[in-house]
Amino acid sequence: MEEATRATSRRSLLGRGLAFAAGAIGLGAARAQAATPRAAGTELVLYGRNVHLSHPSKRGGQVPESGDRHSTYGELLDRPGGQVVGHFTAAHLTQASPFAAGSSSLEVHTFHLDGGTIHGLGAVTRGADGHFVVLGGTGRYAGVTGSYVARIGARELGGNGTATFDLTLAR
Repeated sequence: MEEATRATSRRSLLGRGLAFAAGAIGLGAARAQAATPRAAGTELVLYGRNVHLSHPSKRGGQVPESGDRHSTYGELLDRPGGQVVGHFTAAHLTQASPFAAGSSSLEVHTFHLDGGTIHGLGAVTRGADGHFVVLGGTGRYAGVTGSYVARIGARELGGNGTATFDLTLAR
């Protein structure tokens, strides 16, 4: 009887040891999976040309003031000097805050591309890159999410009339 108890204890101990080892391996695998970054989204870089800022009551060169609403538009290319793949439009609302380093604007962008549109929203401090969230899209871009960085050099604000949009898209 003592022998059977001892065998059960050994068996039980061995079983618990194997369960512990399996749990440790599973936990290690879960940690490794959690530490591994997700696969990156699809990268899409669009280049703008003929980029202009429009404001009904301001001349070119006049910097937008707090509360001003204006728009920007331009063509989109597949590479600098490349083929036209669409156009973009942006609506801006200029804001001033005593807590910010400078004036900024809240911007809504629409990229009109073959097969659909991509819509973005973000804020830009004058003279800096803008960081935007992808709100979604239409057509072949329906259901996309992501983010992008916009560098816009509108001629009316002293830029060279070009733009670069570095998008990271996911579904």
